[in-house]
Amino acid sequence: MTTSTSAASPRGARVFTTSAPKDPTAAVLVLHGGAADSTMQVMPLSLAVLRLVPVARAVAAQVPDAAVHRLRFSVRGWNGDGAGVLGDARRAVRALADRYPGLPIVLVGHSLGGRVALRLAAEPGVVGAVGLAPWAEPTDPVDHLAAVPLTIIQGDRDRIVPERSTRAWLARAELAGAVIDSSIITGGGHAMLRHWRRWHDLTADGVRSVVGAADRSADGSAERSVRRS
Repeated sequence: MTTSTSAASPRGARVFTTSAPKDPTAAVLVLHGGAADSTMQVMPLSLAVLRLVPVARAVAAQVPDAAVHRLRFSVRGWNGDGAGVLGDARRAVRALADRYPGLPIVLVGHSLGGRVALRLAAEPGVVGAVGLAPWAEPTDPVDHLAAVPLTIIQGDRDRIVPERSTRAWLARAELAGAVIDSSIITGGGHAMLRHWRRWHDLTADGVRSVVGAADRSADGSAERSVRRS
């Protein structure tokens, strides 16, 4: 059962709990899509919000040791510099970091939420991101992504954020050192309705992959520290 946990923003964003295992080994924050420009409040029954409910449930079912939460943004739009939705997500990440101290946090974002996830993939506590049909402009920042694991899942029939529109950003991110695992779903569209099971399975695989990469990185750092000592 999905429950509301807390306000993530003084403007009205909220975090909802999809799963809360007793001894989680990771936390996942799921971010819904939106629009380029809109100051309208995000309503609980917004299609963008509802579209991510089954995604969050699929991750919870397939990655049972992860605590899965969803963020409902305060407004629908990116609105220029993304300050509103980025601020909502940063507050939610800090709330999860406080609730699950020391656990790796993975961001899963669709469309606009994917743009937020990619922008915040190296925030304190965050170990990487899964982008579902992510909106990524060619000039979006990449310098923060060195050694950060990213899973990108797209459909080849996406007319809202065509796969080709993200290639320039992905190339820049890879040059900056991001560790990118990309999948393209044949026949998949932006709404993730066709081949939904494939979308869900790849999302769960992406979460596991990002957490696994973070664990390997931590093990390597610990081993190097032991050798130096």
